[in-house]
This record gives sequence, C-alpha cells and structure tokens, in this order.
Amino acid sequence: MMNANSNPETRASLIARICDLGNGDAWNEFASIYEPVILRFILRHGLQSADAEEISQEVLSRVAKSISTWDGGQQQSTFRGWLYRITRNLTIDFLRKRKVELARTVGQDGGLSQIPDSESSAPCEFQAEYEQQIFHWAAKQLKPTFKAVNWQAFWLSTVEGLPIEEVAQRLSMECSAVYVARSRIMNRLAKLIQEHLKETSSEFA
Repeated sequence: MMNANSNPETRASLIARICDLGNGDAWNEFASIYEPVILRFILRHGLQSADAEEISQEVLSRVAKSISTWDGGQQQSTFRGWLYRITRNLTIDFLRKRKVELARTVGQDGGLSQIPDSESSAPCEFQAEYEQQIFHWAAKQLKPTFKAVNWQAFWLSTVEGLPIEEVAQRLSMECSAVYVARSRIMNRLAKLIQEHLKETSSEFA
C-alpha cells in the first residue's frame, strides 16, 4: 500500500501547517502519527511507560518551539532525522539522570550504549515504526466510513491474514463480497497514505 499509484490533491504541507501553533487540527494529526513512534522508540530502551510519556511530551514541546525555524536543507537533515535526534538526545539525558537505577535492568552504562549515536540510524529506528503507525492512522480515519462487516472482511483477510473462505464463513458473506470489500478499502487506504506521503515527502522524508 505504501507504493500505491495515486494522484490525490494535496493539502498545504503538514510541516507548514504545524508551524502555525494555533492550527489544532494539524498538531493533532502530527501527534497522532509521530507520538506513538516516539513512545515505542523510548520504550525499547528500557524506560517505564510513565517515563516514556514524560520524554515524548518533552520531544513534542521541543518540536513546537523549534519547528518554525527548522530548515532541512540548511541543517542537511530530514525531518525524521531531526526528530530522531531530538528523541535520542532527550532519552540519553533521561538515562544519564537515572543511570544508577537503570544499571540493574538495562546494562552497566544505564542503557546508553543501546541507542545508536548517528542520524544515519534514524531510518532503522524510526522508519518501520513510522510505516506501521501511518497505516494504523489511516485505518482509524477510514474505518467509520465503511460498514462494519466490510471492515471486518478487510481486516481479517488483509491484516490478520485469514483465508478468504474462512472470512466469508465467519461473516456470512460470499467470497466475492469479501474480495470486493477488501479491494475497496485497500484502495482508499492507499490513497490516504499516499496523500500523506506526498505532502510530507520533501520535508519529512
């Protein structure tokens, strides 16, 4: 779905919209996509949920304060590379403060050696999480627009990987109806994801 061919009209870029701190819709969209990515990155390095929440909120606060002056070309950085660096640095700062406590559970250096020290690691750290999150974000946007049974047919056959025949039997549908529902939803998801990627491709890549 990430490579689907579509040519939707794009909105003003998300990065431009979140520069306007009064644009609540843009910030909600940004946070719904990136906050889970940030949280999962932090949690992978041995922190508790409450600590990860604290750090993620600080990351978002830093982004809010700095986004209007961020210039990827001037800084020779992608947006996700920049976001990775902020997240990494704040996580390291937190780990250093908790080094003695964390040494018992995440290593003698308090877990610092587990965090890649180069922005080149950002794709490995963020890309898989980002792709997973953008799919779930798009699915959440579209789910209410489809009949429940059609969404179930799509989810069971595509996400959970059940055979079409089993899905049809579970939902009392014809196999052809499952195929149609799955195809329609996948196409809509692909278009929504592609729209998001197009508006962020040059600045957020």
